[in-house]
Amino acid sequence: MMISITCYDGHMEVVPLRSLIAVARLRSVSEAARSLHLTQPAVSAHLRKLENEFGAKLVVRSGRGSALTPAGEFLVPYAERVIHGLEDLGAAAEDFRGARGGSLAIGTTDVASVYVLPRVYRRFVHAHPAIDLSVVVEGTASLLSALAEDRIELLVASLGEEERGPLVFEAIATEKLVAILPTEHPLASRRRVRLEELAPSPLITFKSDSHTRQRISRRFAENGLSPTIGMEISSPEAIRKLVEVGLGYAFLSERSVRAAIREGRVVSPAIEGVRFERSIGIAYQSGRYLSPAAEAFLALVRGREESKRKREGTA
Repeated sequence: MMISITCYDGHMEVVPLRSLIAVARLRSVSEAARSLHLTQPAVSAHLRKLENEFGAKLVVRSGRGSALTPAGEFLVPYAERVIHGLEDLGAAAEDFRGARGGSLAIGTTDVASVYVLPRVYRRFVHAHPAIDLSVVVEGTASLLSALAEDRIELLVASLGEEERGPLVFEAIATEKLVAILPTEHPLASRRRVRLEELAPSPLITFKSDSHTRQRISRRFAENGLSPTIGMEISSPEAIRKLVEVGLGYAFLSERSVRAAIREGRVVSPAIEGVRFERSIGIAYQSGRYLSPAAEAFLALVRGREESKRKREGTA
């Protein structure tokens, strides 16, 4: 079966495909219409047009919204490829004509944005003042979703092998998690502690869908242990503050607690037999077109690493 996509004045009509993709994502014709700035009858007409061309029902409606039929589920990935291909073509044509402005949306974790990227941000803004840089700071899971949905072009985060999937990942730093304890904790005077000694104490940690939280839980499970969760919170700084006032212990990026350890606000004993390390890197979708702004940002990140290697080589 072949689907014909109508052309007008030499331009491919892709609005019906966009309508189908929006309905698939939002599970509602009315919400899809709102997101596309169209009327609901217009989106319904687009769906009927595609159903006529495809020769099958693509969407079924109920009181709770809209759902794709098996034919609709089959068609959506191909529709997304068409849209992405045309977007890449248009972007490449703009670059060829010498476009230098535009925007760049990147996503980073709190640690990466605060401790790894500030100088890169500064150099990028100074070198490319016409480009609007938007930085989304969220958890790794949310950022991976944003990258998959093309809401960001680049992602800077700590990713394990299982999380990288089809992404291109370039390591730029090493993230080390360390334990921090209140100064009055019974184990605070020890230079080294065992994980089983910490397990009964309240752990101040990230929410359950956090990749860092999952890494911590895996380490406990590997040792036949389960942590005692004292409080869940999203902010690393808030977690550190709660440890400082004695509400529990935590595992945080070593970069984010250096000052607190140095100033004696918390203590950080080594954990016997356990290492929490993972690479922080910059990731993007394999095989997808990267805008000149994204390429420029990548070049600055790579330059940062090259400078770092040269400094370490002469140290």
